[in-house]
Amino acid sequence: MLKGENGQMAQPKRTEVEYRIYELPLELPIVCLTGEAWRISDIPAERLHFHNCMEIGFCHSDGGYIEFEAERVEFTEGDVFIIPRHVPHTTCSREGCKSRWSYLFVDLEALISALLPSEEAYRLRNRTKILKPMKLTRETDARLHFLCSCMLEEAASEEADARRMLQIYALAAASELQRRRTDAGRPSAKNSRAFPLKPALEYIHDHYMEPCDAATLANLCHLSQTHFRRLFLSCMGATPLQFVISTRIYQACVMLLNSDEPVLTIAQAVGMPSVSSFNRNFQQVMGMSPRQYRASTVRPSPMKGSILPYRGWTLPEG
Repeated sequence: MLKGENGQMAQPKRTEVEYRIYELPLELPIVCLTGEAWRISDIPAERLHFHNCMEIGFCHSDGGYIEFEAERVEFTEGDVFIIPRHVPHTTCSREGCKSRWSYLFVDLEALISALLPSEEAYRLRNRTKILKPMKLTRETDARLHFLCSCMLEEAASEEADARRMLQIYALAAASELQRRRTDAGRPSAKNSRAFPLKPALEYIHDHYMEPCDAATLANLCHLSQTHFRRLFLSCMGATPLQFVISTRIYQACVMLLNSDEPVLTIAQAVGMPSVSSFNRNFQQVMGMSPRQYRASTVRPSPMKGSILPYRGWTLPEG
């Protein structure tokens, strides 16, 4: 690898950012990947990637670095990383070794919402939103490091009360994040030139129930509408409108499974006041009507026929 003018190892040029989506179970929105097979190569990846949800990574052995858009952060055995959704990154082990990891992909707010009144859950969501990655060590972040480790243990457990304990530890972790917010000095991307769509994706995630037109999204990214549409389609495998509709349908699936609200109320809640339009879009995405989805005992994934081009791995590469 070449060295830059400052003597540091030059980073390989990357022209692509890859979207890896994890389909979190609606009844318990967390995916746990762990075991001896999860080893990270010492060969740098050709591109950065980002996820549709929070990633909590646990390094169990060896060391290396995680590369973000504009910096590298070293890791060693015992470190834990909390990486927000929509933050491009990649992991590489130290030369000559393959570090072992475990991962939790989680919607933290949805996971703990069952434990809280709706008003409290909404307030906690706004106060625990993570905007940049956090590196946790046992020495400097003992409490949050411990809570994340307990979450991993419960997520991997087959004990009968594991689900309840997982939610309790997640609530404690969210409360700790609320207390500290995101400390200055944590690793973060210093600019968004490598991934200019992040403001639009964050806006859609938080405002999918409101009008999300291409002009507004393009302005958030400081791009022309033409360039924004082209870049969005290239990166996300969908137009901005298709992506917004997909997000609304996913949220509708969550509400259909977890409430007794009428279909019209759910349609309005996700930003589709016309029930006929909602039914039509739901049928196109899910292959069945909202009422059939709610009544069925065998439901398709909300990402069925996904417009998104790249899914997250649930098995190690290679």
